[in-house]
Amino acid sequence: MHMSLDGYVAPADRKSQISQQDHGIFETAVADLIKSSDSLLLGKPLADDLLTYWLNAEQNDAELPANQVQYARWATKAHKYVLSSKETKLSWPDAELLIARRDADFIKSIEELKGRPGRNIVVHGGIRTAHTLTRLNLVDEYQLVVPPVALGAGYPLFENLAKPMTLELLETKKLKNSAHFLKYRPAKNT
Repeated sequence: MHMSLDGYVAPADRKSQISQQDHGIFETAVADLIKSSDSLLLGKPLADDLLTYWLNAEQNDAELPANQVQYARWATKAHKYVLSSKETKLSWPDAELLIARRDADFIKSIEELKGRPGRNIVVHGGIRTAHTLTRLNLVDEYQLVVPPVALGAGYPLFENLAKPMTLELLETKKLKNSAHFLKYRPAKNT
């Protein structure tokens, strides 16, 4: 997820993005991420936007950079898990609907996914899904792109936690345009 310097992962209007600049994340963080992952977990609203774009990106953009073609191909092949609070038909290949209306549903679904054979599961932000997974301590690793932007208001990732969460820094990389990539995991004592 992109996160502003003051800790917001989405602006207050939810329509704009934190940063429009190219930070080189496809050449660095995304390339590494997809090498170790075979599944994608998304909330339904984000799935509608993200999958509609990426599953057709290569066909729709003849000038798509090679590293984005690589991601588009990975997203097409990845098994897609889509969280929703209601029954809905999914129109994407290799997609599975996970119904989650309550915290217990989220916990059961995520624990079941983690128990299946396979590689890592990538979760791209959708603010409600990210909040819920974070609040329920279901995230094994946070990968954040932090551009040099402060929003002053918005939606934080770490909101409504039952108790303070201590994170252990695993990796940091300087990206283009003064942004940084940070990789954390929850400390074992949390």
